[in-house]
Parts: sequence; structure tokens; C-alpha cells
Amino acid sequence: MVLFIASLWLHIGVIRIARRAAGAPPISSPPISSLRLSLAYLIVLASHLLITGLFAVGFAGAAAIGLGGFDKDPAMSWMDLFYFSLINITTLGLGDIYPTGHLRALAGIESLTGFLLISCTAQFVFSTMNKQDS
Repeated sequence: MVLFIASLWLHIGVIRIARRAAGAPPISSPPISSLRLSLAYLIVLASHLLITGLFAVGFAGAAAIGLGGFDKDPAMSWMDLFYFSLINITTLGLGDIYPTGHLRALAGIESLTGFLLISCTAQFVFSTMNKQDS
């Protein structure tokens, strides 16, 4: 639950920053407006990557205290944890690495969190694109 709440607060805060970065589109300068939108979208992407890292740290911490592990040989590296978290938060779930024990529940919570945050991002992109068309 802590990871979910932290992720939600982080993402909402970053969306607010991205809205400010997108700003009011200047009518006379479409290239500058496009650059501002690109910056806003990069800021939101950074939020998703930070949250992925947050969950990767959560998986590492939970595995360290014995709540489960991962069915992978050799042992998980930090890049493997980040990769698993990225695949999981996007709900892609390739299945080449999978959690065991109680980490399965954490993986489910991460997937639900990812679905919610990706939906929020889609709404942000839709609303900023609508403003550009106006």
C-alpha cells in the first residue's frame, strides 16, 4: 500500500509540473508550443520510470526480508529488477521472470497501479492535445 500511495502522489505531482511545462500554447509560435508539449510528455515519462524504479526497490526490499523471490537463474541483478518492474507496471507481463511467494501480490498491486497511472497519463495527453487543436 505504501508503494501504491507513494506512486500515486508522485505521479499526480509530476502531472501538475507537466501541465505547467505545457503552459498556455502561444498562438503565434507553433514550434515553441510543440517543444513545450514534448517537454511535458518527457516529464511524465520520467514519472513512470521513477515509479518503476520505486517498485523495483520495493521488490528488492521484500525479497531481502524473505517475502518471496524470483524464479530466475542466475540471481536477479538490479537491471533484472527494473526490467521486471517495467514489464509489470505496463501490464505487458512477458513471463520470462516471475515472482514467487508474497511478491506475487506485490506484482499484482504494481500492475493495477500501472494501469491507473497510465490511464491518468492518457487523460493528460488527450487534454493537452485538445488544447493544441483549439
